[in-house]
Amino acid sequence: MIKEMFVDLLYPRRCPVCDEVMAQGTGLICGRHKELPYVKVPCCMRCGKEIENDYQEYCHDCFVHERHFIRGFPVFNYIEPIKSSILSVKYHNKREYCDFYSREMAKKLMPYMGLLKVDAIIPVPMYSHKKKARGFNQAEVLAKKLGNILGIAVYSDILTRGRETTPQKELDNLERANNIKNAISVNKIPDGMKNVMIVDDIYTTGATIEACAKRLISAGVEKVYFTTVCIGKGR
Repeated sequence: MIKEMFVDLLYPRRCPVCDEVMAQGTGLICGRHKELPYVKVPCCMRCGKEIENDYQEYCHDCFVHERHFIRGFPVFNYIEPIKSSILSVKYHNKREYCDFYSREMAKKLMPYMGLLKVDAIIPVPMYSHKKKARGFNQAEVLAKKLGNILGIAVYSDILTRGRETTPQKELDNLERANNIKNAISVNKIPDGMKNVMIVDDIYTTGATIEACAKRLISAGVEKVYFTTVCIGKGR
């Protein structure tokens, strides 16, 4: 506790949304943000993104594309101010922001955990050279913090990304799917691991989550769910 207080004095916590310095003991987010773009109902019963009509079961993307995951639990819409914040985690080493985002993920998941019976949390993997250059995998940071909150084991070595791929943001939907599907590999699934929760920072078309889910199912996992900090609007 004393060590943490000393660190806070030297390196005061900053708000993950606006990056303003916060007073010690004020929590994980400053009081300026009364409304944030949380995903609201109605939402797709597969990926969890907001949809326009409550009589729809699935969004357009989940209706037309095969999904191996059962359900997603995204927290925020991928718009400002969360968009800039989560990009700062990735590209400006703001890993401390993951304290807030993992807590929000946990809050989203907690009402469902008794039903889902998740055995393990698995982060979306990062190509090894990219992880070395960046110094961390933001999905892994989020997964470990989420696992600590929920009391669920995190396995960072189950999924691997065996080759470097073009950044997904530079590709269209079809290119994204083709880009990632052969890059993800799965190692041996431990005995008793049946239901897993994949963790990532951003869900756009779902190509990355789908590739991970497909590999896990082929390796013997029975049910795959996912959670992300943000989700794009999609179609």
